[in-house]
Amino acid sequence: MKTNILGSVIAMVAVVVLSGCLKSPEDTTPITPQTYVSVMYLAPTAPSVDIYFDTEKVSNSAFLPGTVTPIYNALDKGTFSVKFKKAGVDSVVAQVPVTLYDSAKYYTIFVFNTQVNGPANAIRINDDFSNVLADNSKPYYRFFHSSPNSGAVDLYIDNVKVENGRTIADNSQMDILNKFLGTTTGLHNLQVKLAGTDTVLATLTNTQFAAGNAYTFYLKGLNGGTGLNELSIGVLLAAD
Repeated sequence: MKTNILGSVIAMVAVVVLSGCLKSPEDTTPITPQTYVSVMYLAPTAPSVDIYFDTEKVSNSAFLPGTVTPIYNALDKGTFSVKFKKAGVDSVVAQVPVTLYDSAKYYTIFVFNTQVNGPANAIRINDDFSNVLADNSKPYYRFFHSSPNSGAVDLYIDNVKVENGRTIADNSQMDILNKFLGTTTGLHNLQVKLAGTDTVLATLTNTQFAAGNAYTFYLKGLNGGTGLNELSIGVLLAAD
C-alpha cells in the first residue's frame, strides 16, 4: 500500500513510531502490533454519524453520507465493535458486532442503504492484497454499488464492460466481489450504465491506474439526487 498521513480516526490509533528513531539502542519497549481499517460511509439516506470503537468515539468530526477515509487507519490490534451513531446523540444507525481485528490485516467497513430511507447496514470486509503482491506489474480494481434506487448496473472501463448486472451492496452477500481484479495501466474513463442498456448513469473521466496499486470504484448517491446525494462514481486508492 502507498504511505500517506491522515487524522480522520485518531482515538485508538497506535502511538506514532517515528519517535522510535530517537530512542537509545537499550530501549527494548515492544511495539504493539497494528491492524488497518478503512471506512466507506455510503448510505445516502442515513444521517451524519460519529464513529465509535466499542464506547470510544474515534471520529474527529461527523461523517456525512458519501464520506470515505482516503487511507487505511493504523490501529492497535484487538477485539471491538464499530458503531455509527447519529451525530451528537446516542442513537445507533448501524454497527459491526464485536470481532477481532488482527495484526497486519486490512479491513474495510462498508455502510449502505438497500432501500431509499431504509435502515443503514454495516459490514466488515477482509481486504486481500495477495494477488497485488504476487504481480505488481499492473493495477487492480474492485467495484461497490451503493445507490439504493439505481437498480442493477454494468461497469465499463473505456467502453468495455467489466462488471455485469451488479446490484446494491451485492458484495455483502458474495465475498468474491470484494476481490481485486487486474486491469491495465494508464488514463481510463469509467462509466456506470443501467444493466443491459446504453443508459449512462454516471461517468468519471481521465482516471489514472498505476501498476502495483489497488483501487475501489464505487457508485454512490441517488439516481436523480443532488448535492451530497448526486449520483457519481468515486475511486478510492488503497493506501496506508
